[in-house]
Amino acid sequence: DYARYNREDDVDDMERDLGDEYGWKQVHGDVFRPAASPLLFSSLIGSGSQICLVTLLVVVFAIIGELYTERGSMLSTAIFVYAATAPVNGYFGGSLYARMSGKRWMRQMLVSAFFMPSLVCGTAFLINFVAIYYHASRAIPFGTMVAVSCICIFVILPLSLVGTVLGRNLAGNPDFPCRVNAVPRPIPEKKWFMEPLVIIMLGGILPFGSIFIEMYFIFTSFW
Repeated sequence: DYARYNREDDVDDMERDLGDEYGWKQVHGDVFRPAASPLLFSSLIGSGSQICLVTLLVVVFAIIGELYTERGSMLSTAIFVYAATAPVNGYFGGSLYARMSGKRWMRQMLVSAFFMPSLVCGTAFLINFVAIYYHASRAIPFGTMVAVSCICIFVILPLSLVGTVLGRNLAGNPDFPCRVNAVPRPIPEKKWFMEPLVIIMLGGILPFGSIFIEMYFIFTSFW
């Protein structure tokens, strides 16, 4: 396609106007089409933006400060930074949902605000309840779990609401660089090995197999 676009000097005006479209010209009217599940898609985009910012800030704080001196200081910093950056989640998710003509913005805000905390806290709380049942010394106290839940409800939720409102009002208008086609372009059928499930399995088996073989020889050399 790049070579074809560079041959404009060898193509006359009639052929350029009536010729076939290639590359970006084929899909430019469909790339900005709303997703099949705009609520979930925008929530994932907002959560991903927040996680990227949290990772960057925690790394910067770890370089500048001394987060390794006390046990749990890195985790505490990550939790408070995640709560403080909740408006970023609401802004990017809410603005994208508005650009895709979404109507249920309150539900989108709730899903975006509680999607990642529910997954992480739910898994951590389940493991911690098992640790409490077996009287493990590393178990997190029940009061700490209540405090984390209060942070999610009374800090993350209001800040996500503020970010969503700002995103809808400041960046919610569709400003796509090209017109979206009224009729979706048909997508050709994919081969069986190009299906997402097959790609996920093959992409996970290869690194798992290599790491498993290496770890097997490492552990056998110790034991």
